[in-house]
Amino acid sequence: QIIDAIPMGDTGFDTVKYMEETTFTNNAAERAEAGEAGEAALAYTERSAEVEDISVWLPVTDRQMEDEPRVRSLINNRLPFMLRQRLDSQVVNGDGSTPNLEGILNKSGIQTFARNGDQFDELYKAARLVRVTGRAMPNVMGIHPTDWEGIRTARTNDGLYILGNPDQPGPSRIWGLRVIESDAMPQDSVLVGDFANYLELVWKRGLVLEYTNSHSDYFIKFKTAVRASIRVSNVIYRPAAFCVITSF
Repeated sequence: QIIDAIPMGDTGFDTVKYMEETTFTNNAAERAEAGEAGEAALAYTERSAEVEDISVWLPVTDRQMEDEPRVRSLINNRLPFMLRQRLDSQVVNGDGSTPNLEGILNKSGIQTFARNGDQFDELYKAARLVRVTGRAMPNVMGIHPTDWEGIRTARTNDGLYILGNPDQPGPSRIWGLRVIESDAMPQDSVLVGDFANYLELVWKRGLVLEYTNSHSDYFIKFKTAVRASIRVSNVIYRPAAFCVITSF
């Protein structure tokens, strides 16, 4: 998932204050004796990212809990996975209006361009823009599985797979970038960026799983409500470190 590529931190507050780099001017240069050093310019703007709550619950009967010994472990596995799926989508697509996180695709200042050529060339162009304009090191490409299918199965005229045989070991990579196939990515859009250095998931509270029979009339119906929740914020330190290809 996309969130697997994002560093994580903690906060004790319900709003994360951080500094976004809005100006980067590098005038480092060689200097003759008695000459002046080049003057650089850095500007940081204070931003805030709200900590949001993502939650889900599931009804289950007491009989199911008693008669199937693995149902509790199943629930403890599936509900957290549901939260991860939703968080994955929010990190990419959230509109930033509470209770939504601010997703990368809706962050002001990210780079974007519409595909206008060969898919392989356009992916390299996005990485180049992250390096040159964003002054960052691209390390991840997020793509919808349907879009990646056409790239991964592309062949030469004599039938050889361009990206290697299907039994090739290891994670998918292209132009040195780790490829993450995620249905959180909109189809026909590809995201390239420096996930390692300019993104952070900041947690107010990790996963909490709770069981109760006090919901509604559950006590007299021998039912249990299982609730899972997290509180987290998505912080984007340098928007230009990310580039989106549209109409892919």
